This record gives sequence, structure tokens and C-alpha cells, in this order.
Amino acid sequence: MVKSRYPRLYRATQFAVVLTLVVIILGAWTRLRDAGLGCPDWPMCYGHLTVPSSPESLARAEQLYPGHVVEPDKAWPETIHRYFAASIGLVILLLAAVTWRKRRLADMPWRHAGALLVLVCVQGAFGALTVTEKLYPPVVTLHLLFGFSTLTGLFWLLLRMRRAFAPTGDRYVVRLRPLLSLTIVALVVQILLGGWTASNYAATVCTELPICQSGWQQAWSPAEAFSLFHADDQSFEFAPHLGAAEKITIHATHRIGAMVVTGLFVLLIALLLLRTQAGRYRVFAVILAVGLFVQIGLGVTNVVAGLPLWNAVAHNVWAALLLQVLVALAYAMHREKRLGGFS
Repeated sequence: MVKSRYPRLYRATQFAVVLTLVVIILGAWTRLRDAGLGCPDWPMCYGHLTVPSSPESLARAEQLYPGHVVEPDKAWPETIHRYFAASIGLVILLLAAVTWRKRRLADMPWRHAGALLVLVCVQGAFGALTVTEKLYPPVVTLHLLFGFSTLTGLFWLLLRMRRAFAPTGDRYVVRLRPLLSLTIVALVVQILLGGWTASNYAATVCTELPICQSGWQQAWSPAEAFSLFHADDQSFEFAPHLGAAEKITIHATHRIGAMVVTGLFVLLIALLLLRTQAGRYRVFAVILAVGLFVQIGLGVTNVVAGLPLWNAVAHNVWAALLLQVLVALAYAMHREKRLGGFS
């Protein structure tokens, strides 16, 4: 790899990537611990900067939010997640400001950093809506998607600053770009389905493999399971708006999506191993194969072990990492085509 022309910005972007991954981990932990409404307000927590614990602060919390009981084991994960998320916004704001100030320098990605600033502001808005709309599933799912998008945008910026993946001259790999694009789209859709499954509390309704327990076809009701509109002014915690049939439909769809994604991964891995000439792309194939194997294992463990928290969080985070591997491969192919002179 060629070294970055702007090492300080590169290191700052590295920090932002790691920090965003930490926030994704904390977000998954908060969501899967059913702590999304651990604080009923935003950005404060029961009107405080931290979780109220003293008799005075607890009395004030009860006065501000009658009928709510402060649960520290839920309020603290939500509060910590918020502070880490806010720190990402601050880091990206600094990146955008510095790159804007130096925008006349060669290859300074100020537009990229500016777009990331807009994206993280949208992400923050959806974080607020997650609370104010009481875990409304479309909002929770989009909040997850924007989090993954922020990580991906930062990782792409990191690759740009590093000027990673000089062309190898491998003509065949450029022809795999359509298949790679399809695989990325399928994985993003699958991530959305995973978010929809979690936000509708459908992760434990199917207890058998490969799709669901017998009779799931009779429960099939996609119109209700994927409806974006429900009654206003209600809490969607534990998905009281859905019945068992709708939750089974959501979970089964996620399982079917996993099979489609697996098929695309296997095809991409096989072609990278068998048809490409540069060793770099065979390394990518091995990484993708190992990553896919681990992700399938985590998914199966979720089912057979009854969704253990650590495993469910790992399943979520591993999907984010798999997406970044595909993004790195896409960037390598992009550089191969643009600098290698291939059409």
C-alpha cells in the first residue's frame, strides 16, 4: 500500500472507524438488552446528564416522568451509547472542518467528509426519533442502516486517504464488479431484514433450522409483517402490534435472505479463487470464506442456544465487518479499472 499523503487526517479517520464500530457494538448491546427505552427522553436521561441515582435526582425523575421507573441496568447502556455516538459526530465534524479548510490541496476529500457530516447528523436525528417514537420499527431499522452507512463511509474515506490497492493488472477481476455489486446489495437488504427482525422482537420465534418450525408456511403474512404504518402514540417495545404469525414471517424471511446471500458469497468466492490471477483477490476470497463461515455459525448458535446476548451482538457486528470486506474489494476493483485502463 502507498502511504497516506495526509498522515494526521488518516490517523483521525482510523480513530473514527474504530469509534463507529464500538458504537455499533454498544447499539446492538442496547437494542438486544431491550434497553432502547432505558431513558424515556432525549438527549438527557430522565432530565439528567447521566442516570439519576441520588434520592434527589430520582425524585426529580419521577416528577418529570410519572409512571416511569428508573432501571439502571437499562438506562446506563442507553446513556453510554448516546455519549459514544455523540463523540462520533464530534470527530466527523472536525474531519469535515479540517478537510474544508485544506480543500485546495491535492486529493483532499473534503466533499466526502462533508457528506459524512450530513450522514452522521441524519443518524443522530434517527437516534432521537428511536426514543421519541417509542422504538417504532421503521425508525429503529433505519437507525441501524445509517450506523452501518457511517461506518462504510468512514472506511471508504480511509481507503481513499491510504490510496490503497494499487492495480495488479488482473483483467478478469474487473468483470466481477456486477456480481460484487449484487452481493453488496443483497447483504445490505439482509442487514435491513436483521434490523427489522430485531426491532419487531422476532428473533426467537423460529426455533428450528433451516427456515422455521413446521407450519411456518401457513403463518405467512408479509403484508402485515412488513407494514410501515401502525397506530400512533403507542410503545412498540416487545412489538405488541404484531401477532405470532407476523413475527414468524419476519424471521423466516430473514432466514431465506441468509440463504440467498450465502449463495452469492459462495459464487463470488469461487470465481475469485478459480479465475483471478493476482494473489490479492485470492486472499480476499479466503477472508470472505472465513467470514461467511463464522457468520453462519453465529446465526445457527442464535437459534440453537436461544439468542445468547453476546452471540447476538457478535452476529450483528460481524455483518458490519463482512460489509467492510466487500467494500474494500469494491474499492480494489474500482482502482483496478480506473488506473489499470480496463473498460
